[in-house]
Amino acid sequence: MNLTTTFSIPTAPVSMNHRSRVLTMGSCFAASMGSRLSKLPLEVMTQPWGTLFHPFAITRALSGEVSEDLYEHGGYFLHPDYHSIFTATSSADLLEDIRSVAHEASTFAASSDFLILTWGTSFSYFDKHLNKSVANCHKMPADRFEKRLSTVDDIVRDFSSLLSSLPSTTQVVLTVSPVRHTKDGMMENQVSKSTLRVAADIVSKQFENVHYFPAYEIMLDELRDYRFYEADMIHPNEQAQDYIWERFMATYFDQELQTIVKKWDSIYRTLAHRPHPAKLIDHRRVLEVLLAELNTEKYQEIDTCKIAEYVAHEIKNTYI
Repeated sequence: MNLTTTFSIPTAPVSMNHRSRVLTMGSCFAASMGSRLSKLPLEVMTQPWGTLFHPFAITRALSGEVSEDLYEHGGYFLHPDYHSIFTATSSADLLEDIRSVAHEASTFAASSDFLILTWGTSFSYFDKHLNKSVANCHKMPADRFEKRLSTVDDIVRDFSSLLSSLPSTTQVVLTVSPVRHTKDGMMENQVSKSTLRVAADIVSKQFENVHYFPAYEIMLDELRDYRFYEADMIHPNEQAQDYIWERFMATYFDQELQTIVKKWDSIYRTLAHRPHPAKLIDHRRVLEVLLAELNTEKYQEIDTCKIAEYVAHEIKNTYI
């Protein structure tokens, strides 16, 4: 008896390999995927702007242009276009920090092989004082903002302008976050997600280098059960994220990278092992053999720096 609805996902026309440069941006789901990518021998930049939910906010951040519109709250300055990870006690320091990240992220995006963007919501908040939609209200007075639902045409138009600024060789992977925005209301959330899904469908058909990955559909159809959710019944749990990650790898990773993933997973399981004190010396020897293997010709064309650092750190811990 089959108790789940499965569907096939076509293999991506352009695959990631162990030399790929990847930038991930968007909602917290993008952070989850970015964290997993960062453990692999890829050059990855994950969420340089923190969490961003609306397509306009992502496009604005990627443009590299930094406005001088700021909020001041509780003695701190924050920027309406970015997450609260950007906070400073002076406006000059805040803008300097943001411009530094803007330069770094724009430079990385311009040379990225893959850009993975996760759209979270079609709802935005229009700041009546600044006369523009903002990415984050930063707990400013509610009467300052007007909640608006962006249209499909607005999102497509804005996203198309972003694509014109990127190299045509950059592969853009679009996803719609499977995390429901229940605070908007269940019916409103469905309208919001539907708007994003239609916009993603349009741009993926208009541009050859734009591809849609159905994380949203996997969660709602293949994993249609609350056992795949966290206790809040909103966020996908680790089991669900693992499953979506497996589908993503099968779609976008070339065969060599998939083989590397299996080896890296084995190494991370070894690193996660906590041996009995009586077995500590044996465990150290296993790690030393592993570190030596990572430095052999077998891996000379693969960036083993990140995982070798983890192994070396664990070896050091066995002496403490």
